[in-house]
Amino acid sequence: MKDFYESYNWLREHPIFQDHFPCCMDIEVVKVNPKTEEIDGNDVLNTKIQVWLENGSVDLKDSIIYSHDYDLDCGADTFEEAICIMAELVLKKYGDYERG
Repeated sequence: MKDFYESYNWLREHPIFQDHFPCCMDIEVVKVNPKTEEIDGNDVLNTKIQVWLENGSVDLKDSIIYSHDYDLDCGADTFEEAICIMAELVLKKYGDYERG
């Protein structure tokens, strides 16, 4: 899934989110060390901006409960790229679904 529009809407309709995507998504905009793509203890080295996403399935039994699925954690240089990566991770772990 390389197309942002397709990836975003595919995620929005995926059964694991039960119509609660993107409400269950955590978005962080961070600066990282471009050599390691991690947040460095030395702030001066953190010069590259990235968008990090976390998400998980939704349980609607008694109330809305959002989970954090570490296998879906991802990041990229842009929100659009990160969404495409997340769609690939969801597809890999949870599979495709029948679209109505």
